[in-house]
Amino acid sequence: MKLFVFIVVATAFLSAGNTAYAGLADSADFTLAIKKYDLSKLWRSDSIQILTNEHNSDGKLVFEGELTDKFPEPYGFIGRNYQRFYIHYLTVKKDTGNASRYIVYGKTKVKDSVRNFHGTITVTKAKVSRGMTTMIVPQPGNKKNEITFKQGAIYCDINFSEDTTVPNSGTITGRLATRFYLDSEQHIFYDNLNNISDSYCNNQVTAVWKRYKIDSVKRCNWGDYRIPACGDLDEGAGGFSPSDKYLMNGWQDYRDAYFSAPETPKSRRAVNGENVRWWR
Repeated sequence: MKLFVFIVVATAFLSAGNTAYAGLADSADFTLAIKKYDLSKLWRSDSIQILTNEHNSDGKLVFEGELTDKFPEPYGFIGRNYQRFYIHYLTVKKDTGNASRYIVYGKTKVKDSVRNFHGTITVTKAKVSRGMTTMIVPQPGNKKNEITFKQGAIYCDINFSEDTTVPNSGTITGRLATRFYLDSEQHIFYDNLNNISDSYCNNQVTAVWKRYKIDSVKRCNWGDYRIPACGDLDEGAGGFSPSDKYLMNGWQDYRDAYFSAPETPKSRRAVNGENVRWWR
């Protein structure tokens, strides 16, 4: 479940079908400049930085502190019946020979079948907002510090190959859209600035899974907090919520963990299940 933090309204990203993001309202090309950054922490990290406690002062956003939150595990589906699909990146490293490419190792899981995979994420385009957003962070001694930042989006090709020795394995190819922001010193961060928004999402992947040697192709999409192009699977308003009709396809634990009475045996069992590090 997402942690509700605060709203940034300066530049909104929209999730829309296979495009994942409609883009920035007023943006500049950032494709060449993005090469100097190591983007691996946008896709694989133990934690993300967040700012908390929103206030409004003279039309500016005000915050009272910093903390970290656990890096989100994505929600995903595979196939026409929206079977729950899990994916976890074990390592993401920038290719020393290609500044736009990242080498990825990880695992996928469908039902009880866990498979290793390796592959690449290749940046094809990047944008950054032209305008700066300002926020005021109170400091000790009644001092205030203004922080400015820009938001941006990265568009990538993904190409993953599951372990060929495991039955019913295949390849995953598709597109990834990632949101980031730059602070005033041009450091790059995972963008969770708008995560209180009902439509908030990040790292949106629209892909296809193709079984080795057999003409079997399935849609396979995933993302942080929301899943792109997931039809009637997601019926949530304030956050991702799987429809009743698909609970039998791997979504029952999620429903019991986050939408049933807390501290009941059913809820505790489901929460424990959702927190299992299945990739170990």
